[in-house]
Amino acid sequence: MVEDRTGGIVNRSRREPDATHGPDTGTSSASAAALRIALVYAAVAAVWIVSSDALLGLLAPAVSWFVDVSISKGLAFVAITAGLLYVLIRRQLQALAGARARLAATNAALQTLNAELETRVRARTQELEALNRSLDSFVHTVSHDLKAPLRGIDGYSRLLQEGYADRLDEEGRLFVRNIRAGVERMQQLIDDLLAYSRLERKPLHEQVIRLPPLVQQCLHLYASQCAEQGIELHTDIPDIRVRADAEGLRAALCNLLDNAIKFTAGQPRPRIEVGAKLMGEEVCLWVRDNGIGFDMRHQERIFEIFQRLHTQEAYPGSGIGLAIVRRAVERMGGRVWAESAPGEGSTFHLCLPAHDDSGPPITSR
Repeated sequence: MVEDRTGGIVNRSRREPDATHGPDTGTSSASAAALRIALVYAAVAAVWIVSSDALLGLLAPAVSWFVDVSISKGLAFVAITAGLLYVLIRRQLQALAGARARLAATNAALQTLNAELETRVRARTQELEALNRSLDSFVHTVSHDLKAPLRGIDGYSRLLQEGYADRLDEEGRLFVRNIRAGVERMQQLIDDLLAYSRLERKPLHEQVIRLPPLVQQCLHLYASQCAEQGIELHTDIPDIRVRADAEGLRAALCNLLDNAIKFTAGQPRPRIEVGAKLMGEEVCLWVRDNGIGFDMRHQERIFEIFQRLHTQEAYPGSGIGLAIVRRAVERMGGRVWAESAPGEGSTFHLCLPAHDDSGPPITSR
């Protein structure tokens, strides 16, 4: 293990080539090894030829001249073969040495690249940490420095509306109402922006959740509002478990319910249905309404922050709710999409990993 210039420790899993072992040394080693193999072959083959032909000479003395010729031919053949063997083996060993040298160079380059990447990762991590600190500062500014004067505007405009309405003409009262409406809209926008910011910064706490109790908690929050607007609520939630962050899933469902209630307002028989089912390794939930619907060309746009398809006067809102839904679901490893048509209502789907019975016990109810 060695220390790089940035202070990090780099693991040397393979011994680096010695700087003294250059190409010439590799060629000499290959030549010496090839020569040893060729000489061993020549010696063994020569001993075999000489001994076998000498034995033949002893058995047939009359053809001793033939034996001498055979020995000469055999030794010449061995010499030629040994030379060729030397050349071929040297080439192969030189190629192998070259391959090893290239591999060592590649390994050294990879180690250098790894050190550079570690340096870049550390630098990027520091940048992200600085960005998070800036985001924290921004959130603090929004929650305190912006809300403080807004509370003043809210308080004085309320006093003006309640205590001095009889001294104002109709136009003056209209101005005060517009101020109050602007304050309420700004407060809602700041609250939604803070909610989105907290969602981005909050660590995930994955746990196994029984779906029916969590859905009922969300429905309970909107029960009185639905009753006031005459909205029929229908649920079809089987007792299934999902692996998710409870707060993130609750935020996603509540924003989908809020969206459905908003766009069913004014319908003859407003109706909202919340359902779920197990589909393979996923649990898919949906929130369906019979509201005004939208053109599917705008499906991606509606999940972007601050994107709206309708005017503030027609349907109040900050344009952040569905962005919170998508971000919350994606952070939990899920997916979300919508199906709709103008005048035919909308269905929002979100799918999350199902709970595997072999996993950890339930930690949330």
